[in-house]
Amino acid sequence: MASDQRLTATDGSGFLSGFWNMLGKENGRWIKTRRWLVQSVVWLLLLNGLVTMILYLESDVTIQGPPGSDLGPPSYVNVFFALMGSMTPFGVMVLTQSDIVGEKQSGTAEWVLSSPLSRDAFLLSKLLTNALWIFGLLVGLQGLAFNVVLARFGVGTVPWPDLARALGMECLHLVFWLTLTMMLGTFFSGRGPVLGIPIALLILQDLSELATIWVPSLPQYMPKRLTEMATALAMGEPLSTWVPIATVVVCSVVFVLAALWRFKREEF
Repeated sequence: MASDQRLTATDGSGFLSGFWNMLGKENGRWIKTRRWLVQSVVWLLLLNGLVTMILYLESDVTIQGPPGSDLGPPSYVNVFFALMGSMTPFGVMVLTQSDIVGEKQSGTAEWVLSSPLSRDAFLLSKLLTNALWIFGLLVGLQGLAFNVVLARFGVGTVPWPDLARALGMECLHLVFWLTLTMMLGTFFSGRGPVLGIPIALLILQDLSELATIWVPSLPQYMPKRLTEMATALAMGEPLSTWVPIATVVVCSVVFVLAALWRFKREEF
């Protein structure tokens, strides 16, 4: 709560009244605590730790195994982006599921909004701060570490321009889950639905493969398609379609607009 009490007075009114003040407060939740360090270490272990283990085991088999035991070089790019695409959405949900709900339950939102701070600025500052830190720690840092790990084991690294495009695609993938979770936080007063609904949707994406019998193009509209596209970009391949990108962008904009609309009607 200490960081929540460091807001300074601000004048003015309007759509983004108090935005920069609130942005500084939200940024302080990362900078002035060990949150950034903990998340960096956790995700380095979860993503690049697993890749390192696979590389170590594969190199051990190649060196010590009998003739013919080499199973061939696995696609480490596939492994890395498959892990990132399946695990980081859960990270987004856990990191943001209490941002709105927690402040409503504790009464902090009511107190903060009693100052010259618009509700739009309250939501957008949280969204922007979370996006920047999540992209930086869960995506950017992991991509940089991935190439370092590959170089350490003498495996060909991903060209930096290709890696940057692939990581950008993963950031867009996480925008979907970030905006969805933030929106749900404005509609519900408990953490259960805010966390449960995105997890259910994440799981249902895999089950949607069964529906391709009736709707063959359905997988093209799923957010997880962006992870497959990120893998292709990392391998230097061109984009095969813009449909999933357009779908995620439209959904994310709708989620943000719905969150702004609902939060303006929240009674404190």
